[in-house]
Amino acid sequence: MKSYLLLVLCFVFSNNILAQVNDDDPAGCREKCSHSHMASRPDQVDFYQYPSMDKYDVKYLKLDIAVETGSTYVSGTALTVVKAVLPLDSFVAELRSNMIIDSVFINGVKKNFQRGSDHVFIPLSPALPAGTQVSALFYYRGTSSPNAVFAGTNGNALSYSASVSESYQAREWFPVKQILKDKIDSADIWITTDQANKAGSNGTLEGVDFLPNAKKRYRWKSRHAMNYYMPSFSVGNYLEYDNYAKPAAMAPDSILVQHYVADNETYLASIKTNLDKTPAFIEKFSELFGLYPFADEKYGHAQAEIGGGMEHQTMTTTSSFGSTIIAHELGHQWFGDNVTCATWNHIWLNEGFATYCEYLAIEKLPALFPTTNAATYMQNIHNNVMSQPTGSVYIPEASVFDENRIFSGRLSYNKGGAIIHNLRFEMQNDNLFFQTLKNYQQQYHDSVATADDFKQVAETTSGKNFTDFFNQWYYGEGYPTFNITYIRETPDSVILIVNETVSAPAITPFFKGLYEFKITSAQGDTTVKAYVTSNNQQFKFKYNKTPNGVVVDPNNWVLNATGSITNGGVIPVKLESFEGSANSNCTAQLKWKTTNERNIKNYEVEYSTDGNNFVKAGIVSARNSNAETLYQFNYTLGSGINYFRLKINETDGSYDYSQVISISKKCSFSFAMNVSPNPVSENLLLTVTQPNTEKTTITLMNAVGAILYKDVKLLNAGENIIPIDKMNRFPSGTYLVRISNSNGVLSRKFVKK
Repeated sequence: MKSYLLLVLCFVFSNNILAQVNDDDPAGCREKCSHSHMASRPDQVDFYQYPSMDKYDVKYLKLDIAVETGSTYVSGTALTVVKAVLPLDSFVAELRSNMIIDSVFINGVKKNFQRGSDHVFIPLSPALPAGTQVSALFYYRGTSSPNAVFAGTNGNALSYSASVSESYQAREWFPVKQILKDKIDSADIWITTDQANKAGSNGTLEGVDFLPNAKKRYRWKSRHAMNYYMPSFSVGNYLEYDNYAKPAAMAPDSILVQHYVADNETYLASIKTNLDKTPAFIEKFSELFGLYPFADEKYGHAQAEIGGGMEHQTMTTTSSFGSTIIAHELGHQWFGDNVTCATWNHIWLNEGFATYCEYLAIEKLPALFPTTNAATYMQNIHNNVMSQPTGSVYIPEASVFDENRIFSGRLSYNKGGAIIHNLRFEMQNDNLFFQTLKNYQQQYHDSVATADDFKQVAETTSGKNFTDFFNQWYYGEGYPTFNITYIRETPDSVILIVNETVSAPAITPFFKGLYEFKITSAQGDTTVKAYVTSNNQQFKFKYNKTPNGVVVDPNNWVLNATGSITNGGVIPVKLESFEGSANSNCTAQLKWKTTNERNIKNYEVEYSTDGNNFVKAGIVSARNSNAETLYQFNYTLGSGINYFRLKINETDGSYDYSQVISISKKCSFSFAMNVSPNPVSENLLLTVTQPNTEKTTITLMNAVGAILYKDVKLLNAGENIIPIDKMNRFPSGTYLVRISNSNGVLSRKFVKK
């Protein structure tokens, strides 16, 4: 729901009142842009939630407040009814310090209270036993933070005041427990305002009371569980426009769709076409995910200039009425409201799925989107995600208070939506995919879930294992770029040789999965599927045409880019095996087997002590034999785990890597150093052997003892190869290199040519 546009863009959208969001732009201001000034937010310590709040379970909330348009001032009472789940010696709730508390009553008895760290502390003596029902009634008032209550007017003469509480802003305007896992079981929200206004909120409008001093009180009632940031109010001089949705699952009954918009007939005429799409969206989403969760109450919109949209349960608050924002906020009623993320780490369950609801609306109801189509929409999604190389959909623990990160449009929204589309493709069965969504809604309705909970539902429903999928796409980072070689091996077959590079190799080194490839031909195109698990895989397909190209993922199922597409003349070398073992003398014996060697220059053996940073250990020339060929290479091991890989160099300058293998050996080494080459012209290699892993100082001096280079490196036990490059910066002559650590000092002279 949060903003992911710059403030200037949000200003354009919130002030160009008649403009609509571009329906094919996934990076548009679909949700609220109001928090683009997040740098002014409190530090994360201010969001601390006291563990003692876990001692009670919230059952009921009643807000009876007075609000006027154009003002962020809120006053009234807040009644919270809870059940103690542990002995309760104090009642603790959150409320920002700028809000004034006049008095507090616990079970009808006035109590003393203390304030601090934006919390309210009410001592209870004696402590109340577990199972006790506790009613906490607050009389309070104050000017709420503009981070949570938006007030003003717009160009259509709308005067408004509206709350927006996600993610941590409910406490800005009422006393609350801001812990996601504890939903409010039911609520009454009463709003008193001037008689010229209407007041929208959650649930069903039970009645409107006319009060003295030209005031009215709107009484809203919800009997569905909702998370703490869902209670809302939108007050304005509204015009009410209603229509009805008729999902097949509840025929012949219908759902009221209640719109509170600017009281301007010209403006209503400009948005009416999109407002009238809402019932169709409700009907289609009910078919795909299960009946609209709050069908016995209502759905609707309340207009306020919050910079985008906020999916308040049963009544979205929104600045504008583009088709995609309507679909997005409606999708949240299932994904975010009915089932809420259990922690902010898993906001994907809210925002990724709501974003995918936009795509589904375009795909399933194309007549309602005359200016775009599903393919264009998904391509725009992919382009936005791949505008940067890294970032996970999962929110790391260190970022759960960083609202810019939580509501990243590129990651939580767009990549989140893209990987759901990918998961649908992996299932290869739309019935199973949509049944997964229904099962998830049924299993976790009125509750919270994590991504792992959703994964389990998907696996149980489909019978597939999605561990690799989630590790790569949800917890991992980046995306693959494909390089394809196609070869017409025989008149009736074609071979695709598939390789991928990745944008975040240190985090996600490979993306396994199912992919589509369209083999193009003047005689007609053919789309094939392949499950890719490693580089240099060869896939052979029956094919009696003449291929002239390959299109990777022609239907945009998977987030990816295309590198090179090559018409290959020969099948490249196939590495049949690569393995290693340790001899008793602390030497690694590496062996590999190949077939179909053609145009191979050599094999570079590379060595690493950490599995990430490799250095060249040696070169073995290729024999370029079509038959099975065996190779061997020996190398001195370091103590502990040693990693090796092959760099396969072709004669045209291209290369590829084998998988990484590891050899573990505990060895004892003496302290020694070797310098090569000697004499040297440009790049110097130090070979340092030492008995223990420790920091070693490396010093390079000229003939008169002046220090030219000095560094401290953590070297492993055993053999270490350290390059000192760019010796060509120094004049010809004699130089000295010295190493020192707890084992002593070693020096070697060498000559610079």
